[in-house]
Amino acid sequence: MVAGKGEAKIRRMTEADLQKVKEIDKELVGPHCCVSWPVRVEAHWWIYRGLPSFVAEIDGEVVGFVLGDIRGLEYGKDVGGWIDMMGVCSKHQGRGVGRMLVGAFCQECQKRGVKVSVVVVENDKRLVRFLESAGFQKGNLVSYEK
Repeated sequence: MVAGKGEAKIRRMTEADLQKVKEIDKELVGPHCCVSWPVRVEAHWWIYRGLPSFVAEIDGEVVGFVLGDIRGLEYGKDVGGWIDMMGVCSKHQGRGVGRMLVGAFCQECQKRGVKVSVVVVENDKRLVRFLESAGFQKGNLVSYEK
């Protein structure tokens, strides 16, 4: 499917997308991001590149991403899809791009017969609202710290 001018097109992520994905992530996380975070994006790509990660393009420019994988039996859960990182550059937020990216990831997981999970910081109200609006419900994982 070809997107019209100004419309988002979702496609599988490629190695050529890594730099733009890191730029979007840096824009969203800001100057307080962990120094190792860009390395994490690259590491995720090289470890899970055969698994469902997607980017959103508008007029040929990558404007968003979702990095995920399918793994299993962690935390007592069945094999499932996990959204590890996602982001949409600020000037394209509020246009449904994030929902389209999550939808593509969920659709891929559905084809493989697995449910999707994502772990978030509970007080990130904006992300929690987004995930709930995308149909996610609070699961049974709880974090303990000392």
